[in-house]
Amino acid sequence: MRVRIGPSRIFGKCPAGFQINDEFIIDGTNVSAVKGPICYVALSAFTAQVTQIQRQQRTTSHLSCPGCSFNKKQDNRVVFVLGSEETWNLSRMYSKYNWARLDGRATKTTKHFCDLCWKLTQARKYKEAEQAIEKALENLKPKP
Repeated sequence: MRVRIGPSRIFGKCPAGFQINDEFIIDGTNVSAVKGPICYVALSAFTAQVTQIQRQQRTTSHLSCPGCSFNKKQDNRVVFVLGSEETWNLSRMYSKYNWARLDGRATKTTKHFCDLCWKLTQARKYKEAEQAIEKALENLKPKP
């Protein structure tokens, strides 16, 4: 099973040069860039989550690279979202919602749709889960 990986949030400046729309794929034990770099420091953190996605023990995951703090005053790291090829759109949308929630933009309505998304994801109804998380995204509080 192919696992897609892309930056979800970048803190500081990634020394490898990752940007939000970059993406790479792990297919078995092979790694290939779709867009952007591949960083061996970040790869060192992925083994367990990639294996769980490949074995269908989880659908999506978020994972921070160990960080490259050459400047002790600045945190330079990337939080990645991982998902199977089948659930990649869902994984990206869920990640976007999760950051908005952490940024204080969630509401009771968005929580309802997120909970529905999770139930549909557990039932492997991925298209319906995408529709639910889209509704959650539509109902977020505006950015400050």
